[in-house]
Parts: sequence; C-alpha cells; structure tokens
Amino acid sequence: MANAKEVFELFDADADGKLNVEELGRALRALGNTPTEKEVKGLATSESISYDEFKQIAASYKSPPDSQLVGELRDSFMVFDRENAGCIPEPEMRFVLSNMGEILSDTEVDQILKDAPKNKDGEIVFEAMIKMLLAM
Repeated sequence: MANAKEVFELFDADADGKLNVEELGRALRALGNTPTEKEVKGLATSESISYDEFKQIAASYKSPPDSQLVGELRDSFMVFDRENAGCIPEPEMRFVLSNMGEILSDTEVDQILKDAPKNKDGEIVFEAMIKMLLAM
C-alpha cells in the first residue's frame, strides 16, 4: 500500500503514531473506501490504532469506487491545478464546491474544507479529496 503511510500520517491529527476510531474512518475514506461509522467501529481493534494495524485494516476493507464520478471530479479539479501538482489552493477548491455541480451552501463548503486532506503547504490534495467526497 503505497498511500497508506501518507494517509495514516495525514489523519494522525495529534501525531502520536496512532489513529483514534474517528481518524480511522476518515483515513479509510481517504483511501477510497466508504465504510459506515458502524463498520469503522467494527474494524477498529482498539481505541487507538497503530500504523501496522491500520495497514491491515485498510488492506482487508475495500469498497468499489464510482469510476465515472471519480473521473468527473478529477477532471474538474485538474482544471485548477495549473502546476500539475495534484493540489489545489483552498480558495479555488471553495470556488469549485460552491459553483460547480450540485451547489453547496457556505456552511456545507466550510465543513468539507475543514476536513479536507491538505499537504504541508495547506493546499488540498485532490485525489484524497475525491475519496473523501465519495465517502460522504
């Protein structure tokens, strides 16, 4: 799993080397899975999940992505990725979410952006963002 370590570190909010159950759900969704909260609780082996445990859980839980929607989202985000870096500045992501497809309210956009996976520069990583949106 090439992305598992990166996703684990991204969602390990307090950088303690472990994910809590809520972080586990978000991390699994960032990997393209769509577990329910009940499924996440069932997958969690304890209240805090190590990277090795996360890797095993992520490998064992797979849900099929909606490939057409993924392609459309990717194409939309790539229009704003001028440097072809796979990232979009938050103001541009706000524009995409507020003006394209199903129009979202400011409150909905704020909530999505609050949970959006960001790189070290604060830009939104759109592949992880697509996975997060699919999980909603």
